[in-house]
Amino acid sequence: MAAAKLLKNTRDKKMVAFKFNMFVFVAIVASMTFCSSAMEHMVGDDSGWVIPENPDFYTDWAANKTFTVGDTLVFDFYTGLRDVTPVIKEDYDSCSVSVPGTTIKTGPATLNLYIPGDHYFICSVEGHCLFNQKLAIYVVDNDSSN
Repeated sequence: MAAAKLLKNTRDKKMVAFKFNMFVFVAIVASMTFCSSAMEHMVGDDSGWVIPENPDFYTDWAANKTFTVGDTLVFDFYTGLRDVTPVIKEDYDSCSVSVPGTTIKTGPATLNLYIPGDHYFICSVEGHCLFNQKLAIYVVDNDSSN
């Protein structure tokens, strides 16, 4: 009789522990989902990645957005007509590519933002960058504890 009661108490304690652990697990998953709400930014919104009519188009587009580590940029363009090339500031300013092999020629291109700081992108198709098909953004670190 005492053994049966002890067994029941042990099962009850295990059930309580299981329910508590499940509660903690669900709370952790929910908080991770809430805290890690990575955004997907469609560069240029409905216009896509094109030679803009307005020379400040991409500057204006980026100005009202917050880019965070974990977000993605989607450059929507037709393969063969445009490309996207991550570049350093000097290449952005001069519309050149000093590091070959970084150009993404297949559209749409999705780039993950995993490093905080300044990021620069150009279209390396001849003349496109000179006609302002370029984007400069600042990416903030999503770890607000630092």
